[in-house]
Amino acid sequence: MLETLIFREIRYNENNGQLLKENLIKIKDNPDDTEVLQTLASIYHALKENDKAIKIYEKLVKLEPEKSENWAFLGYLYYENEELEKAEKNFNKALEDDMDEPFVLFLLGNIYSRKGKINEAVDCYDLAIFLDFDMYIAHIDFARKYEHMGRHKKALEEYKAAFRIDPRDEGLVEKIDYIENKCNMIEKNKKGNNLNFSAVNLGII
Repeated sequence: MLETLIFREIRYNENNGQLLKENLIKIKDNPDDTEVLQTLASIYHALKENDKAIKIYEKLVKLEPEKSENWAFLGYLYYENEELEKAEKNFNKALEDDMDEPFVLFLLGNIYSRKGKINEAVDCYDLAIFLDFDMYIAHIDFARKYEHMGRHKKALEEYKAAFRIDPRDEGLVEKIDYIENKCNMIEKNKKGNNLNFSAVNLGII
């Protein structure tokens, strides 16, 4: 399932660099080993090198075109890269073989919503909910994933999306405040570093 691939434990592994080296050695022996290719793609995604992960999944959909989860994860990688047209195309390809994949429907609904296709978005969300999909939990899971990856702005967007679904969670309010403060601190540090860099270049300091 796409959800399992996205939130697999490899994302939080601190030894991704070593894992990458080991799997690059493995793939030399068998360039078409689909299991190793999937692992490599997940490592690259965890390392924020989505373009490399996309190249691998473009190969995987050719090696195993019958596997809807390959099309789904390729769509997800394009989704993460903000390439919504390609993401939409691959999600729809995945749904051709498996219409009962609520997580794909959820992400496709997000794409339609961002493109202003509200009716299509609602249809996707409704079908996902009908299939017992919990959109609140999905937003929380994404928020935690982004937070672990250090993508705090994306994490904040997901926490706020969860809050819009259920604003009763006081812990979520505190979490949003915490992430907002963290984002503000990061921005201040960036501005401070830029000012110092400019001052050095001008010979002021």
